[in-house]
Amino acid sequence: MGILGASGYGGGELIRLLKAHPQVELVGFSSRKHEGKPLASAWPQLWDERAFASQEEVLEEAEVLFLALPNGLAMGIAPRALEAGKRVIDLSGDFRLPPEVYEAWYGIPHQSPGLFGEAVYGLPELHREEVRGARLVANPGCYVTAATLALAPLAAEGVLRGAFVVGLSGVSGAGREGEGTFFAEVNENLKPYKVGGTHRHIPEMERNLGRLLAQGRPVRTHGPLGEVRLSFVPHLVPMTRGILVTAEAEVAGAWDQKRLEELYRGFYAEEPFVRVLDRLPETKGTLGSNRVDLRPLLEARTGRILVFAALDNLVKGMAGQAVQNFNLMMGFPESLALPREGIWP
Repeated sequence: MGILGASGYGGGELIRLLKAHPQVELVGFSSRKHEGKPLASAWPQLWDERAFASQEEVLEEAEVLFLALPNGLAMGIAPRALEAGKRVIDLSGDFRLPPEVYEAWYGIPHQSPGLFGEAVYGLPELHREEVRGARLVANPGCYVTAATLALAPLAAEGVLRGAFVVGLSGVSGAGREGEGTFFAEVNENLKPYKVGGTHRHIPEMERNLGRLLAQGRPVRTHGPLGEVRLSFVPHLVPMTRGILVTAEAEVAGAWDQKRLEELYRGFYAEEPFVRVLDRLPETKGTLGSNRVDLRPLLEARTGRILVFAALDNLVKGMAGQAVQNFNLMMGFPESLALPREGIWP
């Protein structure tokens, strides 16, 4: 097992989770910035005497690779790894979208368009059977995971027509070198960003929900798409980690609260990391866990359906979901080494 990009927030969380995994030998972790330096130079909370290795060393030694790299880098590394018989879990956006859609939204030419057809979209709650045994998994991120799971039951039921999604993210979601994340800029401040339909995760959300609308459940990652349009307004909030999404869904038919709750509880009844609440979720309730907390709510006065979702952006929104996909790929119990309980306060 190896990690490329281990000095980013997702890479550090991967190390923490994988070091506690009973079926994993972590043979190496790389960082261009910290190569040759001890792990504690980037992660003082982790106890490991080894140093950051070179990317080539990790590529050579590891049988399974986690690519926790900036967008645009994994598409050049994944083909080499696959040709060498290794398995790959990519935490970037490089294999989540068709190459032409990726290029339009990310502004980067795709170097490995032929691999998209093999890549499995790694949202286990929707694509568990495809992830099993896969060679290449595209691991979705925090906003998309929260918004998709918030609206998936309505899409699978065939009633979702559109949605307005508001996302609130802790600062770690911007990455360790994220622009505009200095303490003086985020402390006691709340700001929207990438509004007006410009956020690159919008097509991912629409495709996820469109698949469900067209196919129901189970759903194929490369199956037909239904038409779903949503607006997405993300906000940066002055906290370290956590995602809270509020989705206002436009749906067909008449609904009441009982029917709505029955739909959600039935849809997620067998899911080990999705909890449907009878109260509103909060980010600290999922801190440190691989869990998503959901609350569907019918606003009786207007007839609108609101769905609230909370998760830890570095666990279920990133590294924990990657380990969940790894467990499925390798035939291990899906919940192995993944926390369901959070940390409080």
